[in-house]
Amino acid sequence: MLLEEKLKELGKEVVWVKYHLTDIQGHLREVSVRKDAISEEGYTTTDGSSVFGKIILPTESDMIIIPDVNTLMVLPWQKDTARVICDAYHSPKSEDEQPEPFLGCPRSILSSVEKSIDKELTEKVSKLYEKEPKKFHAHFAPELEFILIDEKYPYESIHKDERLNNKNYFVPPKQKVDNFLKQVIDALSITNMKREKYHTEVTTYQCEIGIGHGNAKKVADANVTLKYIIKTLAEMNGMHASFIPKFKQGVNGSGMHVHQNLAVTFDDGEHNLFYNKSSKDGLSQIGSNYIAGLLEHAEEITAITNPLPISYKRLVPGCEAPTYIAWDWQNRTALCRGHSPNTKKIRVEYRAPDPTCNPYLAFAAMLSAGLEGIEKNIELPAPSKRDFYHDNEGVKELPGNLGNALELMNKSEMLRKRLGNFVVDTLYTLGSATYKDYSSQISDRDIELFF
Repeated sequence: MLLEEKLKELGKEVVWVKYHLTDIQGHLREVSVRKDAISEEGYTTTDGSSVFGKIILPTESDMIIIPDVNTLMVLPWQKDTARVICDAYHSPKSEDEQPEPFLGCPRSILSSVEKSIDKELTEKVSKLYEKEPKKFHAHFAPELEFILIDEKYPYESIHKDERLNNKNYFVPPKQKVDNFLKQVIDALSITNMKREKYHTEVTTYQCEIGIGHGNAKKVADANVTLKYIIKTLAEMNGMHASFIPKFKQGVNGSGMHVHQNLAVTFDDGEHNLFYNKSSKDGLSQIGSNYIAGLLEHAEEITAITNPLPISYKRLVPGCEAPTYIAWDWQNRTALCRGHSPNTKKIRVEYRAPDPTCNPYLAFAAMLSAGLEGIEKNIELPAPSKRDFYHDNEGVKELPGNLGNALELMNKSEMLRKRLGNFVVDTLYTLGSATYKDYSSQISDRDIELFF
């Protein structure tokens, strides 16, 4: 369906359309167009060198962003305005040419990885179930943690606030916060996703909102939208929301645990490919290989799931963030946590990511690691009930800083094969520049400790 037709369905009240896309680092970009100025093709133009940085030559920077009309939704707080999520393309050189996909478009990269599931699993699943699969699904469900403070709070000094503690988990929120969280959940309806619960998190001022499981790209769209909603409504309510992964020593940071599994649709309905009632704990061979792939490639994907220098101040033992590459059922100190054993809801929770990541690329990286595990038939080690915060001898760790994580990502044959050289090279270049600048800065703590 063309954008023009979809807009007619929304009614005359809608006057503006916000075209949304993310750059490679996950920042939301927006251009607003009056409905009566939208071209027949429905797309709009942008300067690629400004949106995506110096990775696009200024001599080749004309780009177009093409909307996915299925994401067109009216903004609940602005009834004359709709938003639509887009993919980035190079401008065609003539009217006869089709636009060429931009290799650095995060949403398109996730689409490509999702499509590869058919190639990876069709033959295997056909033999296993003795029937023809209709469609494969990568189901993801993230839990976003964030800090919510009053706009008058001196956030520049939050790292020095002695009132912050780890006693906030499931504490009833104050009325203003509760009203805000309800607004966010209601506004999330524009994604057509199942709306999950909200609650206060472990640390003072910390909240969590989950997104119901769904196909990876649709959930990544919802993830981007949820962050947009939280930021916008916080400002409208006289509050400030931040997704910073770590904000004070000794208290829990903000993560984004991601639940995931693979599924297949046959004529008789959908089946969870992680479930096999005949297997130990109900975990199928496909599910076992997938988790093994996540563990095998965890170090390589960390620069994508945890993209900022400060991300690694969260990944330290003792504050409910995983650092040791292991798995278990229900063990919160392990990187991967199995859920719902012996049920059709069986899945894995990958606990390293934080909410500053680009969800399209983070989901693509995790999915790629899991698919690699299936393709290579990587054996899953036995689950471990060790408390890895205190008992971790001989266990591999995630990278300790962004610099190490970027080097591991840059050398990853798996990521280059599945995401492409362009995006790996670009993330390495941009991330290295950020890390170099961060590492050269002098902080209050540096002077306090070393002067």
